[in-house]
Amino acid sequence: MRRVLVWVLGLGVVFEVLATLIAPSVLGWYFTPPQGGVVMMKGDDAVRWGMNRLIETQSIAFIIGAILGLVIALKLRPKTVTPGQLPPSSKTPTTPTPVGPGGRTPTSV
Repeated sequence: MRRVLVWVLGLGVVFEVLATLIAPSVLGWYFTPPQGGVVMMKGDDAVRWGMNRLIETQSIAFIIGAILGLVIALKLRPKTVTPGQLPPSSKTPTTPTPVGPGGRTPTSV
């Protein structure tokens, strides 16, 4: 379970960092800021819009990375061993204890 969590969080963070680096240029190229008010003098609306879009992009990238990490972790997990292939447990002795005459062990008195 720890391996799955590491893959999910690891790829989620990697995708979020990539979104942080790539998203500002993509948002500036692909989207236009909202029209309203004079943007040249007061840019609060445009900055607020841009930050909201950046946070949305980071969240979406984290979710995509987490889903991808979950898929990779489930694909790479080790296969479970069937009970017939399990090694003997340490509680069961591998060699039977010797029994002397009368069903007594050599160390019994």
